[in-house]
Amino acid sequence: MMPVDSPRAQDGEFEGEVPVRIPLALLLTLRDLDTPEDPRELEEVDLSLNLRRRLGLSSVVLKQIRRYEEDGRDVHAAEVASLFELVAKRIDAPEIFATTGRRVTHEALGPNARVTLRFGWRLIPLRLRRVLAWRRVKKIARYLTPSSEIRIATGKNGLAIERGLPALATVDRGGRGCEVLSGIIDEAFRTYRAGRGGVSHPQCEAFGGEHCLWVIEPTPGADP
Repeated sequence: MMPVDSPRAQDGEFEGEVPVRIPLALLLTLRDLDTPEDPRELEEVDLSLNLRRRLGLSSVVLKQIRRYEEDGRDVHAAEVASLFELVAKRIDAPEIFATTGRRVTHEALGPNARVTLRFGWRLIPLRLRRVLAWRRVKKIARYLTPSSEIRIATGKNGLAIERGLPALATVDRGGRGCEVLSGIIDEAFRTYRAGRGGVSHPQCEAFGGEHCLWVIEPTPGADP
C-alpha cells in the first residue's frame, strides 16, 4: 500500500471510499507516460537517480497497480488523496491528471455504450447529448469526491463542486488535481458528440473560491 502520509489525510479530513478504477487509472497513466517509446532508453537510466522522472516505473507503483488490479475493492479517500498529492509534485502533473480523467471516462462507458454512441449519435438531438454528457460527468465526479456537493452550474454550462474534494484541489492547495475533472468533461463531450471546446476552471477552492467551477464552451463536433 502506498503511504497515506498527508497531514490532512491523517487528520481524517477525507471521508468515504473511491472506486478502485480512479486511483488505478492514475497509476496506469503515470506508468504509460513514464515509459519511453524506445525501451532501450531505460538501459541508460538509473531509476534510483531519476525516480521523479520515472516514478511510474518504480517498483512501488508497479506493485500498487497489481494490488489494485487483483484486489478490486474500493479505496479509502485518504489513500487516493495521498496518491494525488504525490503526483501533484511533478511538473507534468496537469497532463497526468487530465489524461487520467479522459481514461476514466472512456472506461466508464464500456464498449457497448461506445459502439451505440459511435453509430447512433445522430439520432439524439445535440441539446440532449449535452445533457447526457453532463450527467456522465456528474456521476464520475461523485465517485471522485464522495463527500462533496456536486451540481450543474445552471446558466453557465458548467459543473460546480463544493466541500471536500479529497482527490482534487485540496490535495496540494495548488489545484492541479482539478485537471482530472477537465479531462473528464473533455472526454464526455467528445464521446457524446456534444461538441468540442475549451474547458476552463475559473474558480477553485484551492485559491479561496467558495467552490470549484468548470465551464465548457462547446461547438458542434464533427464525427471523428
